[in-house]
Amino acid sequence: MAVRPRTRSNDYSTQIRSRNRLSLPHNSRLSTFDRVDKLTEMSMSNYLGCRAKLKKRVKVKGQLASANDMTFLPGTDHSRLIASDHKGGRLVVFQDDRRTGKEILGGVRPYGVASIDSRTLVFVDENLATGGLIKRFSIEDEFGSTGRVVSQWDNNAGSGGGSNNADTWRPRGVTVTKSGQIVVTNVHPEAQERLYMFSGDAGGSTSFGRANGPGDLVFRCPNYVTADEIGRVLATDAEGNCVKVFDPRSRYVSEFGQGGGGQKDKDARLTRPAGIACDQRGNVIVADSGNRRLAMFSQDGRFIQDLRPPQKMGLHTAGVAVNPSADRLSLSVHDTGGNLGKLLIYDYICA
Repeated sequence: MAVRPRTRSNDYSTQIRSRNRLSLPHNSRLSTFDRVDKLTEMSMSNYLGCRAKLKKRVKVKGQLASANDMTFLPGTDHSRLIASDHKGGRLVVFQDDRRTGKEILGGVRPYGVASIDSRTLVFVDENLATGGLIKRFSIEDEFGSTGRVVSQWDNNAGSGGGSNNADTWRPRGVTVTKSGQIVVTNVHPEAQERLYMFSGDAGGSTSFGRANGPGDLVFRCPNYVTADEIGRVLATDAEGNCVKVFDPRSRYVSEFGQGGGGQKDKDARLTRPAGIACDQRGNVIVADSGNRRLAMFSQDGRFIQDLRPPQKMGLHTAGVAVNPSADRLSLSVHDTGGNLGKLLIYDYICA
């Protein structure tokens, strides 16, 4: 009997259905985009969130001039954490929970950093001449200690980075969605659109997230960004004191973190949120910089708990990253001026 070869579909709705084992009736008369919307809605019921606790493993200090953002490399036997040191002008790798890191790239001004796969990173490099570049970095050895920049581009998706309009372009955070799209926040105060989504390696871009408009649609000052398991994009708004949520088609969905008058609402209230990460269970983890805490929310924006309680004094929470496969969480903290960067690595235990 002939065996039909398996094929891999690039259709986003097929990827969601395969990943979450969901399906719609074959006679369902929905467009491709409507099917994505319906499958996304169905997928959310699989990610109800849970309470969690942290157990400290490693404290890294004296290694970084500033700890801005970090990412774990997926699909590796080793626990490899890549940290961006903006003031130190480098990317640093920490291997197997060691307190001493190794520089893998110098001469840059990195902010956001995200992993594409176990050997590839994408990061934001601040550049005063062009406003900033998005760079793709390839790791060339098994231990993540060497590598090179293989491509770079700006908000015009130019491969050389020379055609950028620096007047309204200042990238900061970056993430990679489940479908491989690269999303970057634009923090320039005069920018009309706050988020850029690139298809692959600078293969064209889409901008979204308005700077002006109705109150709940306004994106005042985007900071860092992440993508969840069902393809949504979540970005912190440092001046709006909230998290903005967009669906896989870049449409505004909701926001959370502004709280209200009750005690529960006060617990849910964010102040100058910075780093953000999602785990495979549907939890959204936010570095609440103004309150010096690490807050956890459900996928629909309900406050769950403080992973790191608020501090009246001390260092501000900055970046956060989760390695779902190894149940690790990394948090960066620094002082008000962005100095004294420290990394904290925890066991991340979901109850």
